[in-house]
Amino acid sequence: MGKVNETVKTINSTLRTMLGIAVVGGAGYGGYLGYELYNEPRERLAAKQAELDTAVVNLKTTRADLVAREQQIVELNERVARIELAMRLLKVRRRLAQLTVLDQREDAEAGMPVSKIEFVEINDEGQPIGEARQFDVRGDLVYVDYLRVTFDDKYVEESDLDRSTAICLFQRIFGEHQEAIDGYQLDEVGTRPTAYARGTEMSDFEQKIWDDFWLIANDPARAAELGIFAAHGAAVSMRVKPGAKYELELRSTGDITIRPLQETMNIER
Repeated sequence: MGKVNETVKTINSTLRTMLGIAVVGGAGYGGYLGYELYNEPRERLAAKQAELDTAVVNLKTTRADLVAREQQIVELNERVARIELAMRLLKVRRRLAQLTVLDQREDAEAGMPVSKIEFVEINDEGQPIGEARQFDVRGDLVYVDYLRVTFDDKYVEESDLDRSTAICLFQRIFGEHQEAIDGYQLDEVGTRPTAYARGTEMSDFEQKIWDDFWLIANDPARAAELGIFAAHGAAVSMRVKPGAKYELELRSTGDITIRPLQETMNIER
C-alpha cells in the first residue's frame, strides 16, 4: 500500500511539474505574442515615419533646387535681354554728314594731289542741315577728326534721355599732306554740333560736356559723375576718288564710319 502511495505522489509531482512548465511556457508564448502584437505595428509605423521624413527632406531639397534653377533662368533671361538690347544698340546708326569730292587735281609744284571737298552735315533722312562748306584738302587721303563721348552701358540699356547714345563733335578736316592743326575747322567746341541740333536747344548736360570736354576727359571722378565711360579724340579717314560721295555715320558705340554711297559707285561703273 505504501508503494502505491509513493507512486501516486510521484505521478502527482510529475503532473504538477509538467503543468507548471506548460503554464510558464504558455505565459512566455503569450508574452511573445503580446510583444509581437504591440511592437510590430510601432516598428512599422517608425519605419514609415522614417520613410516620410526622408521623402520630406528630399522634397525640400528638390524644391530648393527648383527655386535655384528658376532664379538662374530669370538671371539668364535678363542677361539675354541685355545682350539682345546691346546687339540692337550696336546696329543703331545716325547719319551725320556727307562728303563729296567735287574735283581732284595734281599740284605739280607741290608734287601732290589736291582734293576739293564739299562737307555738309545731314539729318537721319539724308537731308542737308546747315550750310555746305568747301575745302581744298592737300592729298587724296582725307581725314575727319572729332571728339567723342561714350556713356556707361547701364545708361544705354535704360534708354536714358541724355545718355542713351554716344555723342560727338567734329573738329577738323585735313589731308595726308597737312598737319592736323592746319586743317579746316568744322564744329566749334562750346557750340551744339549741327548734326545734333535738329532744331532744338542744346541741353545743359551736353553744354557742360562740350564746355569742359578736356577737363572731364582727364578727370575720371568727374566723368563718372556724368555717367561717361570715355571721352577722347578720334579720327576717320578715306582715300577719296573724284566725283564720289561719302557718308559719315555715328554708331551708338561712339565710332564714326565713313563709306562711299552706292549711287556714286554705280555712276562710276
